[in-house]
Amino acid sequence: MRKWIVAAGLVLVIAVPVALSLSRGGAAKPVEMERAALRSIAPSILASGTLAYQTEVRLVPEVMGRVLKINAKEGDLVKQGELLVQLDPATYLAQIAQLEAALRQSRLSIERQRVSLETAEAKWKRYQSLRASGVVDENTYEDIASQRDLARVELETSQEGLGQTDAQLEQAREQLAKTAIRAPMSGKVTVVYIKAGETAVPSAMSIAGSDLMVLANTDSTYAEVNVDEADVARVDVGQGASIVPAAFPEQSWKGTVEQVAVAPKSQAGQSKTYLVRIKLEQQKDVHFRPGMSCRAEISTRASDSPAVLALPVQAVRYEDSDDVNKKTAQASVFVVQAGKAHKRSVDTGAADDTYVEIVKGIRAGEEIVTGPAKALRFLHEGDRIVAIAAALPASTTKQ
Repeated sequence: MRKWIVAAGLVLVIAVPVALSLSRGGAAKPVEMERAALRSIAPSILASGTLAYQTEVRLVPEVMGRVLKINAKEGDLVKQGELLVQLDPATYLAQIAQLEAALRQSRLSIERQRVSLETAEAKWKRYQSLRASGVVDENTYEDIASQRDLARVELETSQEGLGQTDAQLEQAREQLAKTAIRAPMSGKVTVVYIKAGETAVPSAMSIAGSDLMVLANTDSTYAEVNVDEADVARVDVGQGASIVPAAFPEQSWKGTVEQVAVAPKSQAGQSKTYLVRIKLEQQKDVHFRPGMSCRAEISTRASDSPAVLALPVQAVRYEDSDDVNKKTAQASVFVVQAGKAHKRSVDTGAADDTYVEIVKGIRAGEEIVTGPAKALRFLHEGDRIVAIAAALPASTTKQ
């Protein structure tokens, strides 16, 4: 009995490889093929953020006052220097009138004290000659000298008071001018926070009345996205990007990286990100709304990057390596030779959505099995293959 078991085992050992070999030598499997060629790889990174105008200015009151009139509404285009909000100037006009009266009074007082000083000076000079001749005693002479010095001090005090009143008047006039809030630049009014009749309040805090409106320069539009610190080293000024607003997922806007932040933004419990400003190309009939969420795909390929040997991403298979010291999966492709598929290990490099760089393992011009995915999944070393006629676009292959 044992002899029969051993004999059966030997038959299986011999028969199975032969059967597999015969099966692989049967009908050829239809596959897609493509020649390895030099191509431009455009790797990209993804980021999210919001849409914004080139410049946005938040108009806030510098003086307190009741809003008399608002001359612009959301969406209006305004020019630099145009009056946007008028506050009630009555309080400041009254203050100016009061200070102007005080200024006139100070000038009259100075004139009176100047006459008094001149009188005291003349009297002191007379008493000085009388004192020299011994007609006036020392005490009387010193009293006259003190009166002259006091008149001089009072005149100087009044002159200083005049300067202080003049400065207060200038300050009041500046405050009066600030009751008229004008456009600091030409642009579009995007938000109006206050209404006529409400009180504008100057404050560094966001309280009612502390914000008037927002004015934006709409000449240029931007996407401001947050790039993870692991990817920001690959982002540079001048790189191209594709922006897709969340509100219009069917639309894609082209842009160019214009600025990469030097310092990161960080929040508790979150990784650090860097703000990247992407200038969007001007387009007509675009429903642009600042603050809209968007996602960006930034191409990190430099404009002068050379073409590299590349294959379609679906042509490369990844399997765990037999080398325990190798942490990354082993990449391989099927090379077409004499109508059969031969598995070959390769080293890969940069990749984009379509192609992956082949650093080592194949040469330009070699024919590679690229699909279909189902055929690649069950393809083995030495399998006979035949090209799917419509899937071998030799005319489109880049050499």
